[in-house]
Amino acid sequence: MIETALLRAEWTKFASIRATMVLSLAAVAVSGAFGWLFGNAGATEYAELTAQERLDFQPLDMSMRGVFIAQLLIAALGVLITSSEYGSGTMRASLAAVGARGRLLAAKAGLTVLTALPVSVAAIWLMYTIGQVTLAANGVPYVMPGDPAALRMLLLGPVVLALLALFGMALGFLLRTTASAVNTATAFLLVPILASPSPAPVRDFIQTFWPNTTAFQALSGTSALPPVVAYGLFIAFVAVLVVAAFVRFKQRDV
Repeated sequence: MIETALLRAEWTKFASIRATMVLSLAAVAVSGAFGWLFGNAGATEYAELTAQERLDFQPLDMSMRGVFIAQLLIAALGVLITSSEYGSGTMRASLAAVGARGRLLAAKAGLTVLTALPVSVAAIWLMYTIGQVTLAANGVPYVMPGDPAALRMLLLGPVVLALLALFGMALGFLLRTTASAVNTATAFLLVPILASPSPAPVRDFIQTFWPNTTAFQALSGTSALPPVVAYGLFIAFVAVLVVAAFVRFKQRDV
């Protein structure tokens, strides 16, 4: 169990770093902006579709395309929670105060979830709301919050993003510098988008089994895998990375 005092100490450090607060606000603002942009793009696309093509139009998927950018910001937030201490040289002092590396890592993991989850809720809900309102304002079909697909996105989408923040936190422990960890996280998360030119076997593997791809496909209901398997692969990947970060943190001096 994570001690409340440790969480308060981690929150104090988090709130004192301007970059983390700016990044949190940026993730929400960017999500709203992309909801509007893709909502307008969807309205333009819908106007040019044939009657048959309009039957296949997916308003929710269209308005939520910005989640692929939001994930980069949330993962970077997780990176900063860890890497900022390495960059400022305060990690040694934090270890001296806590006394156990496992407790410190657990506290940072707890803070990562407690900060990334509300940011993710705000980002997903704002993106959804603005995107669907924009579609409706242009006379295009939209999805109400009570729709099962919308509920799945609104309730599970923030959880997926919060887990990606844990992924970023683990990279911060493993790589220990903000630039390398953020660059690695960005490259890893964008692999599915850049997979199109790859040979068919590679492309098919990435589009089916890549961790963040499986999670987002399960959210949109387009996964080739059963939802339980898709989410399970994603959660297992994050868990393995956090364990690897713990092992590395235990074995390597600050």
